[in-house]
Amino acid sequence: MSWLVRRYVAGRTGITPKAQEQYAWAIPHIEAGLGAIELSMLDRDDVAGWIEALANGGKLSRRSVQICRTVLRAALTEAVDEGLIPRSPAARVGLPRTVAKPVREKETETWTVDEVEAFLEATSWHRWAIAFRLNVLYGLRRSELLALKWDGFDDEAGTLRIHESLVAVRFGASWSNAENERSRRTIPLVDETLRVMTRRRAEQAAERLAAGAEWVDNDLIIATRQGGLVLPRSYDRALERFVQRAGLPRLTSHGLRHTAATHMVQQSKDLGELRAIADILGHSPEMLMNTYAHALPTSQLAVVERIGRR
Repeated sequence: MSWLVRRYVAGRTGITPKAQEQYAWAIPHIEAGLGAIELSMLDRDDVAGWIEALANGGKLSRRSVQICRTVLRAALTEAVDEGLIPRSPAARVGLPRTVAKPVREKETETWTVDEVEAFLEATSWHRWAIAFRLNVLYGLRRSELLALKWDGFDDEAGTLRIHESLVAVRFGASWSNAENERSRRTIPLVDETLRVMTRRRAEQAAERLAAGAEWVDNDLIIATRQGGLVLPRSYDRALERFVQRAGLPRLTSHGLRHTAATHMVQQSKDLGELRAIADILGHSPEMLMNTYAHALPTSQLAVVERIGRR
């Protein structure tokens, strides 16, 4: 049974690196529950019992259980197509109604305005200052920051185009297109951000001269001193060091994005501004409202107060 699943996963070359990683992650979970059973002896009760055990084990989320089932079902369907078994014992096994592991609540901790200012001051002269600034003020994702290219920066128009991602995978990072149509966007930059961007360009020109023949021209805004990719874990380590040095509450790059979004929503005056915030973040307006509803009361109170003055 194990060989079938491993063969199936190894043959999935036309999927994204992230999907390949998820499929490979599912293998030991399948082997632990069903690997000892001969393919010809595997039946629906075996599969249903295994799925139920995963759901009740308290270690996996519903999404993780679903990935395990997806990989098993696909491998068994392939076995049917090859005539190895007459029918798939997983074909009609559904997901349990409940999964023991509680759903994690989204991080709600954010920095205050003063803490954001302290962070910007602490990182102002670092080589990646523009990345930290775009992360905490504009809410760009880490994967988007590390994929920014100079050909997407229009200094005359004062805009920056986001259309690619550099996502973390098990052994480093992998290029990917932006998550969806909303993730592919162009955002306006304020004057101070433009100045930081211009300084970054000058710094990189000096780095290019110093690197000489070792320079790798990836056109990346956030790069190593030789022009190479900055791995997500390297960005995370640099961020953590600055947060510690500045004596700030610990936040990940996602926490910085959450901070940016929360502050923008809190300061919004109408639905038009909320829609613009969603565009900057690469969210749908519906997702913005669902995710950042906690930041809305201030704006709602302002609306009610204006109604009361009529």
